[in-house]
Amino acid sequence: MEDHPIVSLGLATVVSAQEDMFVVGRAAQTHEVFDLLDSESAQLVILPLRFEGESKGLEICREIKAMDEAPWVLMYTSFMSTSDATLAFLSGADSFLTKNRSEANLLETIRATVRGNRVWMSGLDAVSTAKDLDDRINSSVLTKRESEVIGFVLQRFSNAEIAGELCISVTTVKSHVSNSFQKLGLRNRRELFSSDDTL
Repeated sequence: MEDHPIVSLGLATVVSAQEDMFVVGRAAQTHEVFDLLDSESAQLVILPLRFEGESKGLEICREIKAMDEAPWVLMYTSFMSTSDATLAFLSGADSFLTKNRSEANLLETIRATVRGNRVWMSGLDAVSTAKDLDDRINSSVLTKRESEVIGFVLQRFSNAEIAGELCISVTTVKSHVSNSFQKLGLRNRRELFSSDDTL
């Protein structure tokens, strides 16, 4: 799935040139993705983080991973901050690759992902910090609500805005944020975003 025609064509060309891969379809709009998944048997879906000017890739990823026999999802994006990588992780993406990586990296990531291996490559300066945060999230056993709250925090929502989105009190949001940060070994929001400031 890609809303930039040239990028979409480039991806399809690279993938189709491989003996062990083939493209079952290309989608430029949200509804086309699910139409294709209903009619074709895809092992892996390549999604952008931003789609039609918004973070729709995250929403689409969540919907795909909620499907029965869901395909693998590779988030392929030009956005390379730790918070973007972590948002993709929380949305259920199986792998994350930034577009500044080589063609070989892309193909290796596709092959590894369909073998069930998670590949996480964000910005060149953020690989270790993104992976570290992802590892902490993976081992922290966040509740579903805590994951939702952290997702909004990563999008820089205030506590009041999160409360409005989830229809809960600000006090409850603060409690979820505090519990989540404790599980992740973070003291505050500044630590969560600290790696982004260097990019």
